[in-house]
Amino acid sequence: MAIQKQIDFVRTVYPAAKRLSDTDPKNTLHPLFVTAQAALETGWKVKGIDNNIFGITVGSSWKGDKKLVQTTEIFSKPNVTFKGPEEVLSVTPIGDGRYKYSVRRLFRVYDNLEDCLADHLSLLKKPMYADAWIFKDDPIEYAKRLVDDTGAKYATAPNYAVVMKSMISQVNSIVEEIGL
Repeated sequence: MAIQKQIDFVRTVYPAAKRLSDTDPKNTLHPLFVTAQAALETGWKVKGIDNNIFGITVGSSWKGDKKLVQTTEIFSKPNVTFKGPEEVLSVTPIGDGRYKYSVRRLFRVYDNLEDCLADHLSLLKKPMYADAWIFKDDPIEYAKRLVDDTGAKYATAPNYAVVMKSMISQVNSIVEEIGL
C-alpha cells in the first residue's frame, strides 16, 4: 500500500501528464512513465527544484531561470569536468569502471508544473532519443531504451531501467487504487 506522500504526488502529477498526453497522443509520452520518472527524480516531492520535477540541467540552449544545486552523477571516467559555476565536489570509484560524482549542477527553473512537463516532452522528442521514442506507449520498454547502448543515454545511473520498472509499477498501483 502506498504512503500518503506518494498518493498525493500521483494525484498531482499523473492527471497533468495525462492531460498533456490526451491533447496529442501520437506526440506525447505515456503518463505512467512521466509520473514515475518525476517521482524517481524528486523522491515523490511535487516541487522538485523550483517545479523541475525531472532534474533537467540547464544545457546550452536554455534561456530561462536556473538554480545551482548539489547532486550525484555516475560516469565511466574519473576526470569529468564542468564549466563554471558547475563543479565537481568529489569522485568515488564504485566498481565496474564507474565513478560516483558529487557535483554542483545548474538546473532549469519553471514557473509551474505544466511548463516543466512540456519542456520534458520536448527534450525527449529530440533526435538523440529517437530509438526510444518508438516505445513511448510502453513505459517500461521506453525506460530501458533511454539508457541502452543505442542513441543518447538519458540517465547516468547504471540501474535506471530496473528502478524505473519498479517506479512505474508503484505509480500504476496508486493510479488503480485511487481510480485515476
